[in-house]
Amino acid sequence: MDLLGLKGLVSMQPERKLPMEIQACDGSMTSVPDKKDSLCQQDDHSPGGEISTYSGPKLPKDIWSHIHSLMPLCDSAHSACVSRTFLRSWRSHPKLIFTEETLGLKQKEDQTSDIAKSFTSRVDRILKNHSGVGVKILKLVIHDHYNVNTCHLNSWLQNTITPGIEEVTLFLPTNYRTDYNLPCSGLLDGRGNSIRYLYLTYCAFRRTFGFDCLRSLTKLHLMKCVSRDELGFLISSSFGLEQLELGSCRELICLKIPFWLERLSCLAVYDCDMLQVIESAAPSLSTFDFFGDPVQLSFGESSKVKSLTLEFSDESNSLSYAITKLPSIVSLLETLTVSSTSEGVNTPIVANKFLHLKYLKIYLAADDDEVDFCCL
Repeated sequence: MDLLGLKGLVSMQPERKLPMEIQACDGSMTSVPDKKDSLCQQDDHSPGGEISTYSGPKLPKDIWSHIHSLMPLCDSAHSACVSRTFLRSWRSHPKLIFTEETLGLKQKEDQTSDIAKSFTSRVDRILKNHSGVGVKILKLVIHDHYNVNTCHLNSWLQNTITPGIEEVTLFLPTNYRTDYNLPCSGLLDGRGNSIRYLYLTYCAFRRTFGFDCLRSLTKLHLMKCVSRDELGFLISSSFGLEQLELGSCRELICLKIPFWLERLSCLAVYDCDMLQVIESAAPSLSTFDFFGDPVQLSFGESSKVKSLTLEFSDESNSLSYAITKLPSIVSLLETLTVSSTSEGVNTPIVANKFLHLKYLKIYLAADDDEVDFCCL
C-alpha cells in the first residue's frame, strides 16, 4: 500500500455522519476522525500563522505500527517525513531491507558511480532516523560497484543488529571475501540471542568470541565465506540449529556435526573444494544434499538420513559410488537423487542393498553412450 492509498484509507468516511470505528488488538473500539483530520492535514489558520501538521487519527499505537510495517521501505521512510505518528513508528520499524529496488535505485550503464553514492547516502539517512530498536529483519544487498567502505558497513550493523532481531541477511561484494572480517564479538556480544536466521556471503570470521550467544539460531547459510576452525565453533555453539547450508566455503577441510545438535534435520554442502570429510552425529538429520568432489561420509551407526541428493562436480562414477558406498552409510534411505556425467564401471561390486528405498531419480549425461546404465 503506497502513501496516497493509506491516506485515502484513513480519510474514508461512511455516507452517514457517524464516526468510523476500528477494533484494537485489546478489543476496544476507537473512533476515526472525519475527513478534515486526515493523515497529513495542514492548518493554515493555526495560532501565530504557523503551519501545523496533524499527527494522524487517534488510533492505538499497535495499529499504526502494523500499518506502517506493511508499507514498502521507501513509502515507510517518506511517510515518516510528513507524519509525526509515522515518524514515531519509523524509529522502531521492524523490517530494514536495503536493495536497489527498495531504495528506488534503478541502475543504468552510465550511472553506476551515482548509484553507488546514492546507496550509501540513502542507507545513512534512513538509519539516522531509526532508533535501532524493534528491528526484526535486516537484509543488505551490496553490489561490487557500490564501493561501500567497511567502516560504513560496520556502523550499519552496529545500529541495526540489536536485541530482538530475528533475521540477518548480508549479500556482500566479492572483494569482501578476503578483505572483510565480520566483527563477531562486537555484533554478537549480547545481541545474538534472538537471531533465528543468518545468511552470510563473501566474508570471513576469525574470532570465536560471541558465538555462544546464538542460542536461538535455527537456520544458518554461509556462501563463499572464509573460516578456519571458527566454523566448527559456530556450528557447535548453535544448539537449536535445524538447517545448515554451506556453499563454496574456502579452507573447510573437515566438517564435523556434534551429537548435541538434536534438532538439525537438513544439511546441504556445495562446492567446498578443500573439503575431505563430513562426519555427523546429529541424531535427527534426515536430509542431506551434496555437490562437489568425492568426500568421506559418516553419519554414525544410528543414521536416520532418509533423503539424499548426490552429484560430483568434476569426478565421474557418482552413480557407482551411490550403489557401492551409500547402502552401508545411510541404511534407512528412502529417497535418492543422483546426477552423473559419466560412469567408468559397468558392473560395480555391490556388497549391500537399499532395503528401504522408495523413490529413485537418476540424471544422466546425454553424451555418455558407452556405459550400460541399465546394468548399473
